[in-house]
Amino acid sequence: MKTKFLYIAALALIVGLSGCRKDEPYDTQSPDDTPRILIPYETASGLISFSCDNPDTPLYDSVIVTPSRYTTVNWYVDGLLVWTGVKINMRFPQGTYDVLIEAVTDAGKSTKRNGILTVKAGEADPYSAAPSVGRHVPAAHAIELEGKNLNKVAKVILATDLYAEHEVCAIEPSSKSGTKLVFALPDIADGTYYLRFLDTESNVFGSDNIEVHHGAVVTGGYDAFIPGDKNWEIDGINLDKVSAIIIDDVVITEFTATETKIKLTAPDMPKNSKHILSMQDASGAKVLFATGYGTVTEVETLCSDQTPLWNGPVALDWNSDLIQIPATNLKSLHAGDSLFVYFDHPAAEYYEMRVTVPDWSVDYFPQRSMGEALSPYVLIFDENCETLAKTNKTMCFVGFGLIINKVTYKNVE
Repeated sequence: MKTKFLYIAALALIVGLSGCRKDEPYDTQSPDDTPRILIPYETASGLISFSCDNPDTPLYDSVIVTPSRYTTVNWYVDGLLVWTGVKINMRFPQGTYDVLIEAVTDAGKSTKRNGILTVKAGEADPYSAAPSVGRHVPAAHAIELEGKNLNKVAKVILATDLYAEHEVCAIEPSSKSGTKLVFALPDIADGTYYLRFLDTESNVFGSDNIEVHHGAVVTGGYDAFIPGDKNWEIDGINLDKVSAIIIDDVVITEFTATETKIKLTAPDMPKNSKHILSMQDASGAKVLFATGYGTVTEVETLCSDQTPLWNGPVALDWNSDLIQIPATNLKSLHAGDSLFVYFDHPAAEYYEMRVTVPDWSVDYFPQRSMGEALSPYVLIFDENCETLAKTNKTMCFVGFGLIINKVTYKNVE
């Protein structure tokens, strides 16, 4: 009897357990859950890096979100919604673009990831690789671009969308070669325009964008000055419209200015002190300063004890020795002296710098990663450097990603 009782109890337990079983596991997701983007991961810089080897290679990537059943994923490029779904598969013209991945639940809750998309030019494609600060141009003015395969350009198009469907103007180059292109920009409104090239067969090639201005814009030479220097030079566009330079509360009106350069005597201030620099035009409006992170109306400048050696800005390019310092300019440097490299970190796939000679046969300073480096980057001139300078070896900066603004030096005390 006892055995029969145990059998009945066990059977009841099995039936009870099977009654709790479902075909699918219990779903804990809800549209009211706070959305999360699990992949791609958050990065230290906050920017996710995407890249395509050429314009024919699509951006093919995906995200993982939760709650997955109740979340829509939107992909924005330069603020334009271009794709909806967890997997994007889309081609873009050559250039650099801002990417925003947005995850939105059915209840309207959202989260996002920011990124940068870099699309490289095809080997035979015409393109211009001017740095971001070099893309600020004056309206109604001749514009000169540097790049490669530019002899293939039949027309330059300025447009307000990625694929040049909304064309603002189409301009025939006034002159061109493989590495340089000149065209006359018409008097168009201030703003950002996508720059596109057309060849003789009407193929469209991307080339990032340009910023058109009627007012003055400072693009370089402003980040540091030597006290009392009678030849402080500041670069930009429409600088002949500047009427006043202001350092903290010191107003400077005595200077010479052309469309592209201001020359002034730097104020006598304490060495290594930091100050706020701004400018005004004749109407009292604030002048813009172009940086690797956008335009601002005031910047920090350093009263330095360093000596200028080279002024930019120039974007490092593995294929070109765009920054060259003749050995004769290095004669005041000796082992133990310091070189200071001022630079910006614009959005790029990676950041490398090498200081070498024109044929790359020997280095002043070997190649190094600059992704986490801070500006200014300090290089110590050693006996090898001194020997190279004495044997008349030109110093060349090559690499990728960085925009070099200035190189200075300081003799060891």
